Order: sequence, then C-alpha cells, then structure tokens
Amino acid sequence: TGLRVAIVGSGPAGLAAAAQLNKAGHAVTVYERADRIGGLLMYGIPNMKLDKGVVERRVNLLREEGVEFVTCAHVGRKEDFPAGHMTQIMQERGCEMQFIDPQELIEEYDAVLMATGATKSFD
Repeated sequence: TGLRVAIVGSGPAGLAAAAQLNKAGHAVTVYERADRIGGLLMYGIPNMKLDKGVVERRVNLLREEGVEFVTCAHVGRKEDFPAGHMTQIMQERGCEMQFIDPQELIEEYDAVLMATGATKSFD
C-alpha cells in the first residue's frame, strides 16, 4: 500500500497486528524493548506450557514475510523509567538500549500502534 506502520511491543497483540497489517500490504516495523521478540510469550509463559521454538518459528515467518523487528528499543525518554524497569534489566543483561522519541515515530510512520501490554502484575 505504500503505508508504513510502527508497532510498539512484540507480545501477542503486537505480533497479531503485525501479521494482519503486513497481510494487508503495509510495511510494518515492530519495536521491542527486550532482547527477544515475543513479550509475554517469551518472558511470561513457562516452556512447559508454550515452547519458545513455536514463538521463534512464527517470528521467523513474519520476518520472511517482510516484517521488520527492532529489539532493545525503548520508546520513550531515558529518564522516564523507574528503577527495576524492564529497560534497566535489559541494560544490566548487556543489551545496548536505543531510546526512541515517540514523536519521531509519529512523524516517520503513517500510523503507530501501542501494543505494550501489562508489564506490571496486578493483585
């Protein structure tokens, strides 16, 4: 279509949206702050319930279909995340984080989808 879409978050919602938007013919780029694509599918569900190979296979299919993935990408200002935040955890694991201003995504892409999920547990 010539339209470009940025998706922030690569969990179930982000991946589903990426698949559908790519299928519709849009150029899709998914931004993920962790070092792996999949969000909750990779970090929140144990292997005995969801084998990580299943998620990786689907992500590789999306890549082959033209979806771009950017990992270690925190959309937001560096000073806006508290101690113990996933971004800090990724940095401690050696992930060289890039901080992306949300306004830049709005200007660069035709649409931006926020699919960040729930990173904190609820009572």
